[in-house]
Amino acid sequence: MKKGSISLNRFMFVVVLAGFLVLSACSSNSSNSGNSGGNEAETPGANTAQNNSEALQVIESENAVKDGKYDPPITLTTVRTQENTVKFTDGDSIQNNVWTRAYEEEYGIKVKTLWAVDSSQIDQKMNLTIASGDIPDFFRVNATQFKQLAEAGMLADLSEVYNEYASERVKSLLTEEGTMALDSATIDGKLMAIPFTNPSREGSQMVFIRTDWLDALKLPEPKTMDDLMKISEAFSTQDPDHNGKQDTFGLAVDKDFMLLNGFFNSFHAYPDIVVKDSDGNLTFGATRSEMKSALAKLNEMFKSKQIDPEFGAKDITKVFEMIANGKIGMMYYAYYAGLYPLQAAKDKDPSMEWKAFPIMSVDGNPAKSQVSLGVNSYWVVKKEVEHPEAILKMLDFWVKTFYENTSDEIYQKFNTAPEDGNQVWLLNNMAAYKAFKNIEESLRIINALETNETSKLTPEDKGVYEKILKFQSGDLTNWSWNLIFSKGQALSVSNYYRTNNLYMNDEFSTSPLESIVQNAPALSKLQAETFTKIILGLSPIEEFDTFVKRWLELGGNEILADVNEWYKTKK
Repeated sequence: MKKGSISLNRFMFVVVLAGFLVLSACSSNSSNSGNSGGNEAETPGANTAQNNSEALQVIESENAVKDGKYDPPITLTTVRTQENTVKFTDGDSIQNNVWTRAYEEEYGIKVKTLWAVDSSQIDQKMNLTIASGDIPDFFRVNATQFKQLAEAGMLADLSEVYNEYASERVKSLLTEEGTMALDSATIDGKLMAIPFTNPSREGSQMVFIRTDWLDALKLPEPKTMDDLMKISEAFSTQDPDHNGKQDTFGLAVDKDFMLLNGFFNSFHAYPDIVVKDSDGNLTFGATRSEMKSALAKLNEMFKSKQIDPEFGAKDITKVFEMIANGKIGMMYYAYYAGLYPLQAAKDKDPSMEWKAFPIMSVDGNPAKSQVSLGVNSYWVVKKEVEHPEAILKMLDFWVKTFYENTSDEIYQKFNTAPEDGNQVWLLNNMAAYKAFKNIEESLRIINALETNETSKLTPEDKGVYEKILKFQSGDLTNWSWNLIFSKGQALSVSNYYRTNNLYMNDEFSTSPLESIVQNAPALSKLQAETFTKIILGLSPIEEFDTFVKRWLELGGNEILADVNEWYKTKK
């Protein structure tokens, strides 16, 4: 199972640039803009279009697409990270591997990697590259860098190229969650990048509950938020592990509140995203009254010892250790919790059982999971590149090879599952992630488990299917795959959200505004400190109103004015 990265706090933490950057760029040969030489002379009208780069791109692109393969081949330069999970064998390298050979064999595209560095070095190198103005033909950047390059006039307009040359499979992938991803890559009506989409909806939080503790306390599975709160209290006070001590907690809480989005969403509170208010204006979710109600409930739970009193000093890894040690019985997390941290907990205590449930509403209105834009970063093309459509060819190859392939041979050649220790799929030079890939995989696997018909399974599907069969035969090391993919388990909850469209979108879908960059750090710190003090009881719940006032005074008013001005132009 492979997944895209899950965007955490687009609005408040957008200034932390390194968290988003995985590829960057620099070029020592920018004059070689992607054509090896002979193609230009064969292109009708090329001489009269030499001083019109947009016309030249369209004319040459049409010629290239007719043949399906560039002849003679073109060369595109790029830069990237060097993934430490990729092992080169048989003389392969970052310059010459199964992906680069496939691009050349199928499309006549030679990819030349100018440099590849560890991800920890990318941010500094990319900023220097942008400052130098010397960039490669195509590369991947974060939202801030995308905006900088576009404003500097260094990027190609991909509008016509995308409309004419993007395959249906590529367009389907990029618009699976709607048009917001493409909208975020559009500046002044021009598509200036191809968004690297990731599955934000599929990664919505759900609530995982220890069902062996439910059985021990003779409690039914929850159907309402009241049921859930009674379970949390029982897990904290009724000795569910029968060790004679009151040393367990109902709800997992970490110092950064990464494990609480689902809880907040149950109260119709949406921290760290921008939502519409009752008047249709954009506002920040963490400052709404619903957040105050959620914090009041958390303070109540803290007072009744349902939350670890030391949560304010524990990051998510420390909380996961407590779960593995059998100290917490309920956790909000994404569908892949089975792999981490719950498989480690199961390994330590084989009697432990968990089950995933949808988030539950505090009232009669449906609970909706907050979702971010669903864009990890952006693929950009240098303005002077003669064949910008080439990146769409490579993206099409990615989709059909990574998602549509049913051949075991091709799977082993290009993908190589992570459990085999060599993530060859990371060598691709152009990619984006499907929004609901794992949900769809789960549905196919469920059908195969029910019918014993495996002909529609992809090679990756078959790998998960076989793991579940091993679990069903008693192999607990594969317990997590069953928790994730089987009927009624985690991805079934994700599919319930999808089927019923139970999402609250982040309405802010553009590159960061200057007011956000300037004010976000202070506002983020204020929010974290205030929420922690309220939950711990160090500040009364009324402090939330003071927080909102200070948030607005310390830059929030400026941010909201800018965000709403942007929203008017978007509409």
